[in-house]
Amino acid sequence: MDLSRTRDIFERPGPFATVYLEAVQAGENSAKQVELRWQHLQKQLKDAGADDKTLAALDDELADERSGSITGVGRVLVASSEGILFDDEVEAVDAAGDVAIWSPLPELGRYYRSQSGSVRVLLAVVDQTGGDLYQVIADNSEGARELDEETIKGQALETVHKARGGGVGNRTRQNRHEMASYENADEVVKGIRSAVKQFRPEVIVLAGEVQGRSSVRNELPGDLAEITREIEAGSRAAGASEDALEDAMLTAAGVIATERETGVRERFAEAKGHGNAVEGFEPVLEAARQGAVDTLLVIDGKDVPGELYVGSSPEQISTDPKNLEQLSDTEPVKRPAEQVLLRTVGALGGNVDVLGGGTDLVDHIGAILRFPTGS
Repeated sequence: MDLSRTRDIFERPGPFATVYLEAVQAGENSAKQVELRWQHLQKQLKDAGADDKTLAALDDELADERSGSITGVGRVLVASSEGILFDDEVEAVDAAGDVAIWSPLPELGRYYRSQSGSVRVLLAVVDQTGGDLYQVIADNSEGARELDEETIKGQALETVHKARGGGVGNRTRQNRHEMASYENADEVVKGIRSAVKQFRPEVIVLAGEVQGRSSVRNELPGDLAEITREIEAGSRAAGASEDALEDAMLTAAGVIATERETGVRERFAEAKGHGNAVEGFEPVLEAARQGAVDTLLVIDGKDVPGELYVGSSPEQISTDPKNLEQLSDTEPVKRPAEQVLLRTVGALGGNVDVLGGGTDLVDHIGAILRFPTGS
């Protein structure tokens, strides 16, 4: 998982308010309920010492009707006296509830962990007249959660069913039918491109009738074709089985998730064989301090143990505050080790990946390195 989206935050001076709002089911009073939830969190932040500018920025973002959109997917925000610094969805459905943290660091561990078991899927159910696009968070343990839906109607009015019989007239009509099909497919692809920019899916799952899939597939540009998988399920016809479509989509998403984790494990094993990977708290700490971490590895459901002291810059981290007193412009502060390491690795251009719960790493942490550290 790319930490570049939060790198700017990790490089900023704190303190920060990090707010997590858990996903809830939509209802008539969703906006009011979120407003009440925010008021509770606001009091927690104020009691913890949050300044008025930070609280005002969050209040502007959360205390109006727009907050009613926090339903099927959660939300994370990071704010400081400079305003809202980060605002995104939290994909995992968990029981952690709403959380508000006032800290010298942006505390985004839960945000990055939330994305480990899920796959962002853009599902396109198509035929020769158009398509239905669904933005879905897919997880084999939790099922599929639809975030958005859009119907694309092709503009070509010519019937798209092939003409029967022979003769020049029929061939001419068939050519018109095929042209209409591809024009409609082009409209679907435009919709897919727009959705990709907004949703950032890991995979596009193409479903629906064979001819429609073929037309859309032929119109997809190379960058989208590379992340597209076809499934033999789904139809836009009334009464089509939604269960079969969801099962096939979840299977495709599961393959993507498995390939993703397998690739990380293979990279780690190969790097370790060449001395370019470490595991365990102390070796990872030293590698992070040196800016050597390319990818930080943590384990789903297993927190990194311990705490670390952090100074005024990301690389100033230690288990002993005395080691930082002569280096830091501010008094060292103690925070959970995982949050500190995420901030250091992110600020210095690294990434993070979350491995499955069955993974065995010393102290539940490892790292693929840019260069050996001698640890």
